[in-house]
Amino acid sequence: MNKNSDSRNRKPESADPPRPAREQDTVVMARGDLLPEINPPKSSTAGMMQAVFDALNEGAALVDMQGRLVKFNAAAEAIFGMGPTTGPSENWSREYGLFLPDGRTPFPYEQLPLIRALRGEHVDYLDMFVRNPNLPDGKWVRVCASPIFDERGMQTGAMAIIRDETQRKKIEAALESERRFLRHLITTQDRDRRLTSYDLHDGVVQLMTGALMRLEALASKRADQLAGDEDLAVSMQLVREAMDEARRLIGGLRPPGLEGNGLIGAIEFLVEEHSRRSAMHVKFVHAVQFQRLSALQESTLFRIVQEALNNAAKHSGAAECRVELRQEGPWIHVEVRDAGRGFDLAQARRRQYGLRGIDERARLLGGSAEFISYPGQGTAIRVTLPLINAPTDDIAATEL
Repeated sequence: MNKNSDSRNRKPESADPPRPAREQDTVVMARGDLLPEINPPKSSTAGMMQAVFDALNEGAALVDMQGRLVKFNAAAEAIFGMGPTTGPSENWSREYGLFLPDGRTPFPYEQLPLIRALRGEHVDYLDMFVRNPNLPDGKWVRVCASPIFDERGMQTGAMAIIRDETQRKKIEAALESERRFLRHLITTQDRDRRLTSYDLHDGVVQLMTGALMRLEALASKRADQLAGDEDLAVSMQLVREAMDEARRLIGGLRPPGLEGNGLIGAIEFLVEEHSRRSAMHVKFVHAVQFQRLSALQESTLFRIVQEALNNAAKHSGAAECRVELRQEGPWIHVEVRDAGRGFDLAQARRRQYGLRGIDERARLLGGSAEFISYPGQGTAIRVTLPLINAPTDDIAATEL
């Protein structure tokens, strides 16, 4: 048998059978925790993909490369108040009632998440407002979008995940409204305290000063007759004590030196007073770049330091206390630390209104308060606030 005959009768070497043609697989390339990664098995069908879409808690929308909505789950219909539109994508903002976060400006077509995703962009956490005849009160939504690629790496469309943020926005708005009201309330109280302190200084204190001067003049003029008069001496002493008490009340109503000297000067005066009146020596260090802060912030920081020093003087038993005020970029940090007896924070929070007051004052200005204390190991109170500079006209007014 010749070689040509052997070659014709030899069986071909084994080879993989040709794969049957089938529907191309789809892979969604996703980013962000709102946009899940979908890698369907090879046998996925359109029905299974629709089932996945419908099972999502968030709204989901899928478009092809021509910008046509091809899938729209039930959650998306509930969020937008309507199902998929058959009109061109240029009409989406008008048909669905899509607006920028201001709630008035129609969302620009080129900035729509799905349109950006069709251009190959990944869109993370974009906020928009939805209002249409089916949603007259409107809804806040947050959208993520990403392009879709097939197994060959060719883009076949885009997918968006939509989350209803309306309830969260309402809660945030209510909290911010409450903060604004409380800030206004504190500002009003501080203003009323200043006015009351002016009335005390210009009225009661001046009258007592006049009365004391009269009594001293009388004692000097009639020294022979009134020498050793106990009633006169007691009267003069009572007037002096009343004046000291009035000045103490004025200091409590209006932080001494805060208006004229600013926060640094006011805290320096407060520290000197504490060191003079109590057995606790107080050291104040500061490193700041600001000239003046807003009136509310200066008052808040002063009251926080004042409350912390009062707590230390009453409860710590410490011989020394340190107050530190520093600025780091757009943040202000204040710390009041002692090496006293300390306390149990869990118990103190239930009965210490002073700590709660410090915490509330810090939160109202967008800051935070931290309390560190252990029995026998001292206490540290740390407060951080965002920097709010005083308007230039306010600074000029204090310098007049």
